[in-house]
Amino acid sequence: MRRLAPWLPAAVLWTALVPFAAAAEEGRWEGPDGGFLPFQTDEEVLTFLHEASAERVRELTTGINRPLKVRLKKDGVEAHAVFRTVDVKKTRFETKDYIYVDFQDSYVFECAAYEMSRILGIDNVPPCVIRRLWGKRGSLQLWVEDAMTEEKRRREKIEAPSSLRWVRQQQTLRLFDALIRNFDRNQGNILIDKRWKMWFIDHTRSFHKSPEIDRIERITWCERGVWERLKGLDRETIEARMGDLLQDAQIDYVLERRDELVRHLEERIAAAGEDIVLFSASDDSSGDAASHPDYDLASSSDDIPEKSELEGGGGG
Repeated sequence: MRRLAPWLPAAVLWTALVPFAAAAEEGRWEGPDGGFLPFQTDEEVLTFLHEASAERVRELTTGINRPLKVRLKKDGVEAHAVFRTVDVKKTRFETKDYIYVDFQDSYVFECAAYEMSRILGIDNVPPCVIRRLWGKRGSLQLWVEDAMTEEKRRREKIEAPSSLRWVRQQQTLRLFDALIRNFDRNQGNILIDKRWKMWFIDHTRSFHKSPEIDRIERITWCERGVWERLKGLDRETIEARMGDLLQDAQIDYVLERRDELVRHLEERIAAAGEDIVLFSASDDSSGDAASHPDYDLASSSDDIPEKSELEGGGGG
């Protein structure tokens, strides 16, 4: 992979890499020492996460649950991953704006979120498995190398090279968070790699037992493949993929939120037209989103806080 001069300003570094996006598609996951990991499918990554030997690198200081960054090794391949063991339950947890009943902050939801992303055909969640390391059971998720957080992007005023592709990713994030009831999305758990792909991470506070969808009106666009899979999502599929990760009640609420999202998007399609609301992943996304109807509503992300609003809700 071509390396740029380290003294270049951050905005220049990120923008300058865009022309190399096509070449970078030869590999999806970057390795810890440069270059790309040799995996062609998620299944290959999952096998690696299950079987590779692991050594501690350091405890991460971001967030409150202090996950571990680990280095994995198998058959000459090395990769970083993040190991989370948090598993906290509270009958009641209060913030300044909301009371959460039957609150849960658990590593199992990290893998449940990944499985749900695969069901929907959303490839923005890094592969994740349940594994026991150093006597503790937790989630082990592939590390996204050389990425910046959404918080850094905003702080340094770095603009995406394609506003249309960026807004489409934002819309996918909103729909995904609504479906899994992720009530702790913040700018620190949205990562952006050098190809301007958005990665959704840290879902330990998802799958809350509630039918609510916060600000559903902000979900205005949907990728066509995701839309078809969302409409077809059923209990049998969820139980087959995530039955060991979710309780029956959590699955019930996923399906309730699915129904509400389908109703909402069907109303949007009826009012604005299918070609306005739905887009295809294969469409050219290099254009300017500002000319698209509903751009202001679709692109606004002021509702994503800089940091977690649930400090104190997690464990270790």
